[in-house]
Amino acid sequence: MPQKIMLCRLVWAEEYKSKKEKIFAGNMSYPPTHEFAVEQLNFADEKGSVFGFVENRGQNVKLENLGANPADESIDGVTIVFCAVDKLSMNLRVVGWYENAIVFRELQPAKKGSIRGDWEYYFQASSVDAHLVPATERDLEVPRKTRRIDRGFIGQRNIFYPAGNPNYERFLQNFDLVRRGAQPNGTGETDQTAFQEGQRASREASYFARNAGLVKAAKHHHGTTCQGCGFNFADVYGDIGEDYVEVHHKRPIAGGEVRVSTVHDVDVLCANCHRMVHRREIPLTLKELRALIASQRARRKRA
Repeated sequence: MPQKIMLCRLVWAEEYKSKKEKIFAGNMSYPPTHEFAVEQLNFADEKGSVFGFVENRGQNVKLENLGANPADESIDGVTIVFCAVDKLSMNLRVVGWYENAIVFRELQPAKKGSIRGDWEYYFQASSVDAHLVPATERDLEVPRKTRRIDRGFIGQRNIFYPAGNPNYERFLQNFDLVRRGAQPNGTGETDQTAFQEGQRASREASYFARNAGLVKAAKHHHGTTCQGCGFNFADVYGDIGEDYVEVHHKRPIAGGEVRVSTVHDVDVLCANCHRMVHRREIPLTLKELRALIASQRARRKRA
């Protein structure tokens, strides 16, 4: 995991390649007031390079947090992770990143003839090192504080340094999977399979988060006992497990898919069974899951 890594919050956009593109600024006040955001061009290719911006109130970037010396005006080899709040869930999600970027301490004027005009920038990277996540596949959420007293999170700051922060250890591990999955040659079947499994599960969770009514109806129809193994959370954990079970779509959720579903399109599963059905490229059916569990139980009895 690289230590020279920054987390930068932007407005939400589809492409970040046009000054006219529609944006969603979340709780940021500057962009809606001025009807633009300088980061709208963060992924615009200019002769093989991209130039990035993050709102920093005109302040200098603290390059020392990336390992630079106080006298350095820039530092290279930095991974810059861009995130934004999506309008639907209001969650903070990774929208893209730069590899091997140059980070400047002070704002830099745009090159002559640049599409940026008078828009300045803090970052520069090769276009091949700029990775934009399609809007329908922005599944990776960024941790942020949930209570006023929480410390060590991105909070209201638009620049954050997550390396070495225990609150971001799991996030950085998941981001590393995303990064390696985006490399042209991949990183081996095991890592890629794990990434695909996590991505499918995340999309499914996002779908059901937006469709709470379906979850409630599924529990009413199917009950809250796992249809795979028979586990019931309330039986084991008492009140804290009451009415808890996970809902699984029989047909995999595709990125950005709009779907009308009923209780007959889903199963209710415990967390373990839910994860296991996603271990295969094509998720296990309920019949296959039950057969697998029955086979293992019979095997243990014979042993």
